[in-house]
Amino acid sequence: MKRQFVALAAAAALSLAGSATLVASQASAVDLNPAGVSGDLRPGHLPPYAGHAYLVNVDTGNVYRNTFSADGKFVTGLTVKGPNVGRTFTAPVQAVQTGPKNHFISWIEPGDVTVSQVVDFDKRTVEFYVTSTDSTGTRNGGLYHATFTQVS
Repeated sequence: MKRQFVALAAAAALSLAGSATLVASQASAVDLNPAGVSGDLRPGHLPPYAGHAYLVNVDTGNVYRNTFSADGKFVTGLTVKGPNVGRTFTAPVQAVQTGPKNHFISWIEPGDVTVSQVVDFDKRTVEFYVTSTDSTGTRNGGLYHATFTQVS
């Protein structure tokens, strides 16, 4: 129940920002993952992004290629367009299914960048919040919208 509340609270926070909507009835205890587990809670099921790569086109003009491991527990990101072109990282993923074709996916990149996403696989959209610490030590964040295309 506590994990369900946390997932709903995270999605609700994005909803309050005006970019994502989660109906409370979409999430249930069956949809959620135990702490430290990525993907679908049901035994033997992989999340839909497992083993796939996506080109993510952000409303800022930046483009990223996110490739998920076969088990969906890791993401390797590559900056294709925008600042830091060619930058790559691999990070563990934490995720919960929030609806039939929706997932909340989050990771922490090297350098203390956090990415938290609400992904809609039907609409091929991503609403996400990114935080980072600037050179003065100030923590900053921004809410973004993106579309994505599966490339593998």
